[in-house]
Amino acid sequence: MLLGTCGWSYQEWVGLFYPNNRVAKLPFYAKVFDTVEVDSSFYRMPTRSMVKGWEKATGQSFRFSLKLPKTITHGKGLVGVEDELEAFLGVIEPLQDADKLGCVLIQLGPNFTFDRVARLESFLGALPDDIRFAVEFRHDSWNRDDTWDLLKRYNVANTITDSPIEFLANPVVTADHAYVRWHGRGKKIWYNYNYSEEELLAWAQKMKAIMSKAPMTYAYFNNHYNAKAPTNTLQLLQMIDTMTEPQERVLKLIGRRVKGAVRSKITDYV
Repeated sequence: MLLGTCGWSYQEWVGLFYPNNRVAKLPFYAKVFDTVEVDSSFYRMPTRSMVKGWEKATGQSFRFSLKLPKTITHGKGLVGVEDELEAFLGVIEPLQDADKLGCVLIQLGPNFTFDRVARLESFLGALPDDIRFAVEFRHDSWNRDDTWDLLKRYNVANTITDSPIEFLANPVVTADHAYVRWHGRGKKIWYNYNYSEEELLAWAQKMKAIMSKAPMTYAYFNNHYNAKAPTNTLQLLQMIDTMTEPQERVLKLIGRRVKGAVRSKITDYV
């Protein structure tokens, strides 16, 4: 399993996760976690040189998952997007060549309902088979066996999520890889949320079940406010007994920083 956060460049993490603004964020992040989801690619396609920079800033075992641009999933609704898809796959090619590409996330909009299933199947049929993909649904019309059968047919992961949309939390595994996202349960803003120990313990059991069904699982916390994402990530790693000693020290240090008890540098521990 690869467990990390959605994004890494949050200024509000400085002083809690990152020690100061002088630290290069991605290289520091990659010393603690072995994967990240690039959420920014949904809003704006990165450049190839930017992607090459990400590859060079991380170790050989690090993996990047990326969201498809919203021009493909939301703007055109998966129709007539051959050029955009080809451009995106070309941009992320340096990660694939370096064996650092994890999974590509196809996040559909809340208005993309099951009556558009033919669109989705046509799009899935055009995807390259040497890249892992996952689909995240936002409408409960997709919560049916026909959906899971479709994803299984193309070996595409159903994105299992934790959010106010409850049906998405069902641990339905549809491929030889699984994809999990924690959005938070905030009432106004989903992502402004801190998972409790009880909630994480429940997910620890669920993750063990998911991992037993999928040889590779990619999982990311998206509750980025006040560095809750890296904190909850480390806590979950601890609960499923995969935390390393450096990660354990970082988690303890974050806790002390939150309480304002000490002014130690996180770089002393990684």
